[in-house]
Amino acid sequence: SRLCMSSSVAGHQRAFGSDTVPGNYQDLELATLIVLIGSNTAWCHPVIYQRIRAAKEKNPDLKIVVIDPRQTATSEIADLHLPVKPGSDALLFNGLLAYLHDRGDSNTHFVDAFTEGMQPALEAAHACAPSTAAVATGCGLREQDVKRFYLWFSVNEKTVTVYSQCINQTSSGTDKVNAIINCHLATGRI
Repeated sequence: SRLCMSSSVAGHQRAFGSDTVPGNYQDLELATLIVLIGSNTAWCHPVIYQRIRAAKEKNPDLKIVVIDPRQTATSEIADLHLPVKPGSDALLFNGLLAYLHDRGDSNTHFVDAFTEGMQPALEAAHACAPSTAAVATGCGLREQDVKRFYLWFSVNEKTVTVYSQCINQTSSGTDKVNAIINCHLATGRI
């Protein structure tokens, strides 16, 4: 793959054993929660943005979370905007992984049948994100907003996370990709 996606390729290799994108555009219309992170989707990915906007108009119950330090045009369709401190994305998702495990929201059948290494991932997540308060402090967010995001992710079986260059093009991009994917693997939402 091209250089701009090399972190994503490496993350997918770690998670799936190949450079496989497990979703498709139709998933956006079927989702009950869409998490956008790493871009101003309205400007940088206008086709995806228009599909998400249309899905929201058809289904007002669709929740959209925008994770971006900036207030952007994409934030206009958000039910929740999380203006994280730059570089704290992995902390937010490691906290989510720990939260899902602590609530018993992991899909243990899926994890046991189709994954390896979940226990070390959980230990690492708990070590860096021991509580929602610690995550909120580390990410520069209000704890109530972190809890709302985590609860929405927990209860929405049809969750799609769309990440882009601000995740990929960092010195820890591969780890950020895997922090996101780990939450989907833990819940069997691929």
